[in-house]
Amino acid sequence: MTDAVEARPRHWSALPGWARIGILALVVVIVGLVAFVVVRVATRVPPVPLGVTALDDLRPGACLEESARDLDEYTVVACGTAHPQQVFAPAELELDQATYDLVDSSLAIFADKLCLRYLEYRLFLIEGLPSGDYTAYAIAIPDSAAYLAGDTEALCVIAPETDGSTITGDLHRPLP
Repeated sequence: MTDAVEARPRHWSALPGWARIGILALVVVIVGLVAFVVVRVATRVPPVPLGVTALDDLRPGACLEESARDLDEYTVVACGTAHPQQVFAPAELELDQATYDLVDSSLAIFADKLCLRYLEYRLFLIEGLPSGDYTAYAIAIPDSAAYLAGDTEALCVIAPETDGSTITGDLHRPLP
């Protein structure tokens, strides 16, 4: 007399019906969540167009070919090429009107300080960025007439601390 030991089959069909339905439901939920996250990220971070771009049309993430701070147009290049500065954040300039009336250049000073704080706390910038190697300042600062008309946004730019140095790579990190 031989004792035959039947090995349990380890196939999908051997699972009870409720387990198969549960596993399929879990897979569908996981795939759905992954698809949702990918779509959200793709739609929240539009690509930055390359080429000559008006100052008002610059967006965070734009890598700029020029090193000047006061141009009306900048040439946006791919971030993988060497570039002297990169737009990394919008700076909302809500300054008390009494303070603004005291000093004509107070918006520029305030915007530069705000951009330096963004750099200090790595807001809109990649993690682990050594802040001592870079400086930040504002461009596209509204003039007094534009500010009074409601234009209260400037753009923060990051650049190497030493003159003539360039950045190779993308330092911008979009915030959720």
